[in-house]
Amino acid sequence: MTKIEKEIRELEDKIRYHQNLYYVKNETEISDLEFDLLFKKLQKLEEENPELVSENSPTKVIGSDLDNSFEKVTHKIPVMSLANTYNTTELQDWIIKTSEEELYSIEWKVDGASIVLYYENGKLDKAVSRGQKGIGDDITENIRTVKNIPLVLKEKISIYVRGEAYMGFKDFEKFNALNDGKYANPRNSTSGSIKHKNSKEVAKRPIKIFTYDGYFLDGYGKIKTHTEMLAYMKKLGLPISEDNVLSKAKDVLKNIEKFKNKKDSLDFPTDGLVIKLNDFALRDNLGFTSHSPRWARAFKFDALMKESKIIKIDFAIGRTGKITPRAEIEPVQLGGTTVRFATLHNQDYINELGVGIGAKVLVAKRGEIIPAVEEVVEAGENGVFQLPNNCPTCKTKLDHIDDSVDKFCPNLDCPDREVNNLIFYCARNQMDIEGLGEKQIQNFYDLKYIKKIPDLYNLHKKESEIMELDGFGKKSVSIILEGIEISKKKDLKLLLPSLGFSEIGHKVTELLIDSGYDDIDKIIAIAKSKNAEEELLSIHGFGEKIVQALISTFQDKKVLSMIESLKKYGLNFHAKKKELSSNQIFLNQSWCVTGSFEKFQPRDKAMDLILFHGGKKVTSVSSKTTHLLAGENAGSKLEKATELGVKIISEKEFLKILSENQISL
Repeated sequence: MTKIEKEIRELEDKIRYHQNLYYVKNETEISDLEFDLLFKKLQKLEEENPELVSENSPTKVIGSDLDNSFEKVTHKIPVMSLANTYNTTELQDWIIKTSEEELYSIEWKVDGASIVLYYENGKLDKAVSRGQKGIGDDITENIRTVKNIPLVLKEKISIYVRGEAYMGFKDFEKFNALNDGKYANPRNSTSGSIKHKNSKEVAKRPIKIFTYDGYFLDGYGKIKTHTEMLAYMKKLGLPISEDNVLSKAKDVLKNIEKFKNKKDSLDFPTDGLVIKLNDFALRDNLGFTSHSPRWARAFKFDALMKESKIIKIDFAIGRTGKITPRAEIEPVQLGGTTVRFATLHNQDYINELGVGIGAKVLVAKRGEIIPAVEEVVEAGENGVFQLPNNCPTCKTKLDHIDDSVDKFCPNLDCPDREVNNLIFYCARNQMDIEGLGEKQIQNFYDLKYIKKIPDLYNLHKKESEIMELDGFGKKSVSIILEGIEISKKKDLKLLLPSLGFSEIGHKVTELLIDSGYDDIDKIIAIAKSKNAEEELLSIHGFGEKIVQALISTFQDKKVLSMIESLKKYGLNFHAKKKELSSNQIFLNQSWCVTGSFEKFQPRDKAMDLILFHGGKKVTSVSSKTTHLLAGENAGSKLEKATELGVKIISEKEFLKILSENQISL
């Protein structure tokens, strides 16, 4: 080994050691600056000596700009589902049937995306998604970017490891805030991220992995139990849950209650527990069914769940072109309401569960407006449902864009996209045009009164025709036309995100305005300039994805033409100059606003008052947050504020503060 190669290998070992301390054990021995210097030194040596770069170098966590192709890989180990149990009686019956004399491991069931890590001679060789029927996607390049996963183990051992990729709630909130809240929840965001086409983008996402099972091809050797395997995996540097409990059979239910009491304080999504027989020899004796191991059960928490049958599966195209499948089911009573529809999320979700028309399924309500299909009890006669290859509305070929678990219609003139874009533009949190709801917009679209956003400002020419329609009178038409006129006065801060351009939501618009791009012409000018990328990347909070979206959007001739049309109709593409009140009652205070309010709809109206009177806005709760204005259904931010001792202000208390300081709404 040459001197240079030896130095490179020593740097790799040092960096892996400190990464493991930081990302797995939450400990540090050196400063961030010292770590960065080590990392940069390794990068420089690798650039100068490309022939010496290790496939599993720590620098691989940066990711690549190249598109991933996701080759199919046949799993080398059983990758099966767990049989679910929904109450303690069922679980107790399973324990009695399995063994009342043995020990059981109790572990969190993390609600993320299942993966398998294949280590050969101590090095990460492949990372594969769970897939279906024993075949998954090769997502190695994406998983290499996950910072709490070792690319090289502490021993040169070949081991195959099952794990769950996930995002913690705090990390997800921060990530979602930077993306204008466009991601629905941590689970979907994680599933999309690990299938992203660009691993450099995956590296920016706060994904972590729990590992929970290990396998050797030649048996388990001296390892006789599950707890011994977990201890060995931890010794190798793999991240495992610290909450795992080894329980006697008679104490399993008692220990489950202890887990339940901790559930609400967790920072990662979980939908239950996994109960496993600890002894490997006994596991081998019990074996597997065609779908699941006989020696393990998933115990689901408090889900409102009912069995139903899928009558049909339909799908809708949203304003971004995303196709979302939905199951129509035989009506069931769930949580006091009659449920007729359940979401199916995307094709990956359908494949994972094996959902098809005619299938008997368990439907759960976990707080969502539309419940979700959780499990297939009995498969449908026609097999697993497949989404169409072409848009059902405009027949354009559907394609995977960005997060590849979802399919999109790329046709901007697709009728469904056009209607949903109009609905989005008029919505309460956007331009808030009174009287123009989904039903009215669809009606006007079908009658060819409106097609694109600028057509709204010609709607007054159809006033007499609209008044002749069923359900419309002089007053209702007047409200709509007045709402359209009022929208012309709203400024760039609200107008730009309402246009529905990719990546350009409220947060991005706010950052543009705060950076001096407070006029649409300034934004267009910078997007067309030679140094556009460099200038826009210098804005705090902007990454490459946002910058490329800004540049491509404001160089698009159709977009520029639409903006010119809206200007002619008198819309305001300037941001208001920030004028501050002389009454700075919130000076030196950092406020976060969460939940829903009676007097502040949208809730940004409350934040605008805080900013006007000297306060500072933060999008997430941290130790630097001084106040949380909490409305109804405040959620995790309220819990975090309570934990950190942040001052919590109700809407009533906030109104009192305003009144005492003679501040009007």
